[in-house]
Amino acid sequence: MLTYNSADDLLACLDGLLLQKGVDLRLCIVDNASQPGQRAKMEAMFETRLPDGVLFDAVEAKLEAVGKATALFLRNDCNAGYSAGNNIGARLTVGLGCEAVLIINPDVRITDPYYLAKLWGGLRTEPACAVGGSRIINLDGKDENPIREPGFWEEFFWIRQIGPRAFRPRPWVQPLEGQDPVDAEKLHGCCLMIRCDCLEDMGYFDESVFLYCEEPILAARVRAAGRRLMLFPEIVAVHAHVASTKGNASRRMGLFIRSRLYYLDRYSGYGPFARALLRISYGILSTLHAAKARLGRA
Repeated sequence: MLTYNSADDLLACLDGLLLQKGVDLRLCIVDNASQPGQRAKMEAMFETRLPDGVLFDAVEAKLEAVGKATALFLRNDCNAGYSAGNNIGARLTVGLGCEAVLIINPDVRITDPYYLAKLWGGLRTEPACAVGGSRIINLDGKDENPIREPGFWEEFFWIRQIGPRAFRPRPWVQPLEGQDPVDAEKLHGCCLMIRCDCLEDMGYFDESVFLYCEEPILAARVRAAGRRLMLFPEIVAVHAHVASTKGNASRRMGLFIRSRLYYLDRYSGYGPFARALLRISYGILSTLHAAKARLGRA
């Protein structure tokens, strides 16, 4: 679990994990340089719920130092972003001999005590499946999994997303039918399980993006390795994400565009001409949001 100023969410997520049965569980929380007051609150929560847990500075959390600890709170001294922060915990848990790693955001709520056992069981029944996810429901009761990738023209004509409803692209979340496992194009990064052997084969998460587009990057790398992503709809978690608490939307859009362009260049498979067109299109969107951000400061 990667945290960043997550004191309001940590306890509920941690309690859901501590309820889990049917798995040999190791807990690893990596704090990505939260504000001192926030970090102190989270450390206190961790120690209250896990009195046998161990707190380390991330740079000192080597296997020989961690020993046989089953719960860790790692203090990262910088906010390295989603992928780099998760890699700190993933590398350590792989080294501890875990078979799979659950990547979970602190704003995810799990109430099923067999959630992890069911998800791991699903992965084990599908040998080619490297990444598994559950049904994810947001606070409005809407599904967030599985997600589809946009086509070239959808992405190029992004303006359709703010036009009349009849001209907007079809929903990004694909509809679910029944409870049978299905192959997924992408899985929501707030909660997913990855086989450790796949993590090692891929060289862990691509740290070139700070935030956003981790899902398509992971999906592309998994498929390049000849593996599959699957959704197991009978398992459910709640994503208690509140968008209004995440800061200026225009600044976040600028960060998304930089990450998306990296994905397009490195993983999309588009040729130079198609990538150039998308750069022009995203350049217009970036300019509009930069102007909006400046107006917001005025």
